[in-house]
Amino acid sequence: MVSKYAWGAGVLAWMYRQLGRSSRAGSTGFYGCLTLLQAWIYEYFPSLRIHRAAPQTVTQGDPLARRWGPSEVPRPLDHYRRLLDGFRADHVDWLPFGAHPGRAVPRSLYRGVIRIYDVTEAYDPSRTLRQFGYRQVIPDPPIRPFRVSRPAVGTYKVVFGADLDQLWRSRGQLINLDAYSTPFDDTGSVDLEYLKWYTLRTHPCIVPPEMVSSRRWHC
Repeated sequence: MVSKYAWGAGVLAWMYRQLGRSSRAGSTGFYGCLTLLQAWIYEYFPSLRIHRAAPQTVTQGDPLARRWGPSEVPRPLDHYRRLLDGFRADHVDWLPFGAHPGRAVPRSLYRGVIRIYDVTEAYDPSRTLRQFGYRQVIPDPPIRPFRVSRPAVGTYKVVFGADLDQLWRSRGQLINLDAYSTPFDDTGSVDLEYLKWYTLRTHPCIVPPEMVSSRRWHC
C-alpha cells in the first residue's frame, strides 16, 4: 500500500505544520524537507539564489532540486531580511514552470486539506493565483477547521469536518481558473481591492521598526 500513499501531499502537509511552529516566538529549529523549501525559493526568487550564473540543466526524471547543486557560504540573516523587505512584484519569477502550470498539472488546483497521518493542513491555490498566471484577487474565506485543541504544551490538534475529510479522500474539488479571467502582466499585478485587503492583514516589514530606524538599515 505504501506506493499508493500521496507522499507529495504528505511532505507538504508536514512542512506547512513545521513552518507554522517555527514562526512562533521562542522557536529554535525547523523540521521538514528543507531541500524542497530551498528549491522552491531558488525557483521563484532570483535574488535569493546561490551564486551561479544560471541553474544547471537536469534531464527528464531527475529531481528538480539538482538544478541548484551545493550552496555557497550563506550570508548573514540580516542580509536576507533586508532583501525580503525591499521586494517588489517584479523581483519574483512568478511562472518558473511555464505559462500555465495549473493546466499542465491539474491536481495542483485542488482546494481542500492535505494530510499525513495525524497532520492535516489547509491547501488553497486561490490565494496564490499569480503562480498560475492570473491576477490576484481577494480569495475566498479561509478553510476553517471544525475544532482546534492544545493537548499539551507546545502541541496542538486540528480537526476538520467530515466533508473536508471526504474531499481529501476523493481529491474532488479543483479551483476553476476560468473564473479568473485576467492574466497578469510581467510585473505580477494584483487587483487593487486585493492590495487593500492584503495590507490590512499582513506585516509590512520583517525587520523590527526599531532596527529600521537605526543607522544599521538604509531602506
